[in-house]
Amino acid sequence: MIPVSLAYAGVMALLSVLLANQVLYVRLRGGKMPDWKPHATERTQANFVENVPLALVLLYLLEVAGAGAVAAHVLGSSLVVLRLLHAWGMSAYAGANYPRLIGAQGTFLLLSVMGVAALYLGLAG
Repeated sequence: MIPVSLAYAGVMALLSVLLANQVLYVRLRGGKMPDWKPHATERTQANFVENVPLALVLLYLLEVAGAGAVAAHVLGSSLVVLRLLHAWGMSAYAGANYPRLIGAQGTFLLLSVMGVAALYLGLAG
């Protein structure tokens, strides 16, 4: 049986490529964008790279440890939505905004929930 987490790894790989291409596009355009845009674009991609690999590893391990397909879909789809919110908030608005806040803090909460679940399943099994 193919793990559900594999599908989410594929989605996140495509999103990673999209974000990396955004960085390239912004760099090639040079000074033709608002002052905040290049830094925000780079930080969006960097934040993705900082958080998503751990989330995907936890998602896979939880699934293998018996968390179930429904739980994996809930966690995986939450990760996708939260990272999309963060990327949208970072690219559409300068400074702090709700999509960025919800995406970033939601990702931290999701990582915490998955970490606690992994700890529980690891110690209980």
